[in-house]
Parts: sequence; C-alpha cells; structure tokens
Amino acid sequence: MRKRIFFMLILCLIFLTACRADILSSTIRSDVYQNDQSAETEINFEVVDSDVYTPQYSKEEIDTNNSFKVLSIFCDKDKNLVLANIYTTRTLSVMRKGLEFSIFSPQKQKKLRDFGLFCIFPNDIHINFIEIEGNCAKVDLNQKFFQKKYKNFYIKAITFFITSVNGIIKEVYFYKDGTIYNKTPLLRRQNDQLILFVPQKVEDNIFLVPKWISVSQKYKNTPLTFALGQLIKSLSYRFSKLNGLKLNNVDLKEKTLYLDLSSQILNLKGSSEVDTILASICFTAKEIDNSIRYIKLSVKGKEGYLDQYDLKDKIDVNQFELNPINLKL
Repeated sequence: MRKRIFFMLILCLIFLTACRADILSSTIRSDVYQNDQSAETEINFEVVDSDVYTPQYSKEEIDTNNSFKVLSIFCDKDKNLVLANIYTTRTLSVMRKGLEFSIFSPQKQKKLRDFGLFCIFPNDIHINFIEIEGNCAKVDLNQKFFQKKYKNFYIKAITFFITSVNGIIKEVYFYKDGTIYNKTPLLRRQNDQLILFVPQKVEDNIFLVPKWISVSQKYKNTPLTFALGQLIKSLSYRFSKLNGLKLNNVDLKEKTLYLDLSSQILNLKGSSEVDTILASICFTAKEIDNSIRYIKLSVKGKEGYLDQYDLKDKIDVNQFELNPINLKL
C-alpha cells in the first residue's frame, strides 16, 4: 500500500514539473530571435474592411488576455510606407513578429492588395536573426535582400518600423548573412531631416504615411515651426476644402502645442476629415518633440468650433491612431 502511494506521489510530482516547464517556456522572452527557432506554420489572414477614422476593434471585442497587437509594415504601389495593426493570439515580441508578418506568400499578398497594399519584403527574403542590445537593434537578413532594386527603401522602412515599436531603440545595424553591412548605425532620421505624417489615399482608404524632408538652414533652430509649416502646405494641396490654408503661429508651452491657422480649417465642419488633419498634425509634432501631450487650435487668433472639437479646449493627442487599418489573425 505504501509503495502504491509513494508511486502515485512520484507520478504527480513528474506531472507538475512538466506543467511548470511548459509554462516557463511559453512566457520567457529572449532578446535574440533566431530564424530556425520559429516553426513554419500556415498563417491565414483576414483583411478587415476598415473605417478610415476609427479603430476597427473596440476593447470589448478583443480578448486582451489572449490577443496581442503587433505593428507591421507594408507599402503601397508608390513606395509609401504604411503601418498596420495585426491582432494575433501568438505572444512573441512585437518587433520580431511584425517583421515576420511582413514576409508573405503571393497568396497572402492577394488579400492585402484589395487594399492596394503590398508586403514590404519580396518573398525570397529571410530574417536570420534579430538582436537587441540597449538602444541598438541588429537585423541579419540573407544576401537576396541586399540584391533588391529597392534595397534602400526597404532599409529605411525597416529602420522606421523598428524605431516605432517603442521609445528605446534608436539605432539599427544591418547584417548580410552574418557580415555587418553598415558600420555607421542607421537612425530614424538624420540631423538635417524631419518626418511629416501626410494623409495618403490608397484605393478607398486614407493612411498617414511618413515623408522625409530636409530642414532648411533658416529653420535649423526652429524645426517644429518648419515641419508644421510644410505640413500645412501639403494639407492645403491635398484637401480641396483646405485650399489656401496657412499656419499663422506656432508656440509650445507646458507640453501643449498652440497652433493658429487661417479660416480655411473651418471648412471641415461636419467632415470626418477633421480627425485625419488633427492626427497628421499631432504625429508630425510628436515626431519632433515627444513631450507634447495636447494641442490647442485657434483661427486667426480667435477660438473656433469644429463640430466634435471645441477649440476652446485642449485636444489630447493620444486619442488619435497613426494608421487605422487592422488585420486579424
């Protein structure tokens, strides 16, 4: 009898040890991703019809305990970089999985092309490994990557994507099958560059896409004024209701960005384009100064009203989405 009880206890102990090992293996995350560590599985994507101005899924619709939001990178036919949210039940790191998700077979790309989007990588590109050391990321890709016609675009896109994942990674090194490709680290933008987030229509959807511009010497010490001035000019050209829109004044006080615009901005009353314009302004400004929490608009020095936005109040910049398209795994 005692032997039987002892034997049962041993079996229970083995079972509990196995369970604990399985739990640990699924929760521990390494700082190094090796290509051969991920088993190849068939991934079926459902491309969701996107409302341009609101997230496709509400918090109530997503099982936060089992779902994981991954940022991934795509481009349109004109090589405009487009970021997208992917909801998945897998729980690998955002950066690694996002790059993995950007590698698709032609069959999976067909679903994305309904949106006018393409995968950022050609199909014969492989990620050998990704390492993160402090604020530096190392990405090793196979030789085929560096033979591509649009190699420089891909490198810029990956650098932008990796530095978008969190505020920690600032520098990116690329490796070609284990050999370093760029001895000088690539940055999100160079010292003489700025990034504007400009609305871009892709098929029937509008995305905010990053545009790199050079800062003129005259505005080297006031990059925020220069960036917003260039953005307002671009918005004036892209939206017929905003033709002639001008930036009168820019001021930054206590984490609040004060903007005074010409009266054309009021032509957007009753239009969902208001959200797109404000998001474009917010992300462009935060790209230069990440401490900005609010924006406050005025029109020709006076407070105005844009339907859902009372310009007497400060507008929280965190309410805007960078890109609204969502893919569901």
